[in-house]
Amino acid sequence: MVSNPQSPTFIDGEPLLWVEPLRHEGVRNVTPKHLLNTNGSSVFNNREVQHESGTEKKVASVLKAQPGVVEVRSQFMTVEYHDQDGVLHKHTIDYCVRDTRGRWEAVAVKQEKKRAEVEAVFKGMLPEYRDRFHKLTIMTEQDVPWWVVRNADSILFYRELHDNHHVQTLLDELQQRAKTKVCFYQMYTPGMDRPSRTAAIWRLIDLGYVKPEPGLINELTWFTVEI
Repeated sequence: MVSNPQSPTFIDGEPLLWVEPLRHEGVRNVTPKHLLNTNGSSVFNNREVQHESGTEKKVASVLKAQPGVVEVRSQFMTVEYHDQDGVLHKHTIDYCVRDTRGRWEAVAVKQEKKRAEVEAVFKGMLPEYRDRFHKLTIMTEQDVPWWVVRNADSILFYRELHDNHHVQTLLDELQQRAKTKVCFYQMYTPGMDRPSRTAAIWRLIDLGYVKPEPGLINELTWFTVEI
């Protein structure tokens, strides 16, 4: 079946709210999931995003949670590069990331011990490929510690659940308090629905109105208010 986000499915004349996500349409697909690997996929902005390692899965979460990111494409492009001996090779970019300004970032995911291999790819990339990207990034397991991934997953979760009314209410409260620092638990208000307020707090984190201190975000985390 070919996915088409512009053509929703109808039942009894009523459109469904869910539309089949677009396939990742990369130059290749990851091998099927089984007990001995961590292959799989997720969905971001109605597009399948594939991963073929635990590190790739973590990196995908972090990329999707970054502000301004509107598209993440997996195994989307193969580039050509010269090695130090001038021999031409090909390399598939793990993730191509597009921001709100239409700029593309190439993200290569490797183990830290193999960082030099990807550095050589980027260094020798032919100009016709290099010019397509405004930024080349290497990400390893050191860039995605467990707490960074946990925070990213929470941002993505509450991005889908928040209610704009509750977000605006919290934003108004913070403006009235006029404080530059606030702790997570201090943003709860008596009588306010707790799940809705939690979603609103995470949405403000997502939007950058409250900047957390480094580490896992919890109810004791302090934030800098930037409204």
